[in-house]
Amino acid sequence: MTDTTQQKKANKKIKVIIAIVAAIVILAGAGTGAWFYFAGQNTSAAAASEEADPDVAQEDYETMQAEVVTDSDDPLLRKIDFEALQEVNPDVYAWIWIPGTNIDYPVLQSATKEVDYYLNTTIDGKQGYPGAIYTQKYNSTSFADPVTVMYGHNMKNGTMFTALHKYADKTFFDENPYLYIYHPDYTLKYQIFSATSFDDRYILGEYNFQDPIDFQRYLDELRSSIDGNVNSEVQVAQDTTILTLSTCITEYPDQRWLVNATIIDGVAEVDQ
Repeated sequence: MTDTTQQKKANKKIKVIIAIVAAIVILAGAGTGAWFYFAGQNTSAAAASEEADPDVAQEDYETMQAEVVTDSDDPLLRKIDFEALQEVNPDVYAWIWIPGTNIDYPVLQSATKEVDYYLNTTIDGKQGYPGAIYTQKYNSTSFADPVTVMYGHNMKNGTMFTALHKYADKTFFDENPYLYIYHPDYTLKYQIFSATSFDDRYILGEYNFQDPIDFQRYLDELRSSIDGNVNSEVQVAQDTTILTLSTCITEYPDQRWLVNATIIDGVAEVDQ
């Protein structure tokens, strides 16, 4: 079988996965959206009722991580107890895991509060660090948008999205190319194609990701930076989508560190 034939089959499989995701979105009445830039500070008008303790919050997250069921060698088949997580907070809608790092967290989104609510609000509603891993309501919760942006703090203790900075190392970038998104209805496997510093532009005003030209412009910028790593062999298109993981750069507060990936595989969930 030629490489071209294999690629066509892979692309067909990805399109089927995306079609499943899109169908779920339509049935749920979810809309498409765009993403908002990571401000690096809490601008929420509503404060949580209790101050967060970063160490206690991390212990809580580690307890959740320990409850993830891995009874197969296939990472796509890890099982997340979303029912239990949503009892803690109904805003939990997904889970992210990046093998080779300690990034293994629930993903939240608030449809009613300020877009940056979970920047400095933990999963149990406490105010302060480490906040939560989250997306903003400008993105759908399906991961079917052309670009979905996920945010997390760059913590001094190495938790949350701090490990994204490991992708600045070429060897690490090459040896740890995959990440997984777990959703109650399906699991998606992504391949990382770019890790780069980026400015703090208001991306919603800069790009219209539904426009193929603007989508390509964003993709080209992610691939063209000299400050980072790129795998130019990974095929990226609107229908395979982009997941952008964003965190701060300590030394450069007016920049963001972005790790970018595209869907290459997936599986619809069955009864667990």
